[in-house]
Amino acid sequence: MIERVDVTGIILCGGKGSRLNGLDKPLIALDERRIVDLMIERLLGQVGQLVLSCSRNVALYEALGHQVAVDNEPGRGPLAGLYESFSVVTTEWALTMPGDIPFLPDSLVYRLRNDAYENGVAVPITQGQRQNLCLLLNRSMRQKLCHFYEGGGRAAKHWLDDNNVNATDLSDLSANFFDVNTLEDLREAKSRLIHSSN
Repeated sequence: MIERVDVTGIILCGGKGSRLNGLDKPLIALDERRIVDLMIERLLGQVGQLVLSCSRNVALYEALGHQVAVDNEPGRGPLAGLYESFSVVTTEWALTMPGDIPFLPDSLVYRLRNDAYENGVAVPITQGQRQNLCLLLNRSMRQKLCHFYEGGGRAAKHWLDDNNVNATDLSDLSANFFDVNTLEDLREAKSRLIHSSN
């Protein structure tokens, strides 16, 4: 079975934040904590180590005390960030996710591990929406994803389709996959934090 120490978490922090006036989304503060702080809090109980994939504000990410993988060509999309990050992962398993999910499930590895162990990779689906960048995958499948990228592939959804990966239904956790893409999303995320602390 997949144990916590066997998993490296990868947070993709290289997005352009185009719908948020170019802000570096993981570094946006929701209260006294930033999105990336909230994500790290929820990940530390699930993984043995963390890698932060970024393309700017490198010193700020390094200050968080986890390994940083720098994507020097962010225009290539999120798979470029994964490609760079995989090169520093030493564990058998990696859990990947975009850096704009402040409420990500703190049971994600547990919920995905059976399908991941059986198939080498697992991806959640919530209310019919597959979370293409939330992957729990082993070393062999990481190599396949790297080969896909090296061959010109740029979308995780296409790789998942090409490999006929069956998604794991986590619809009961749909609210946890809420992502911050717009100013309205940002207001909603701040509101959720306020209500959760009351």
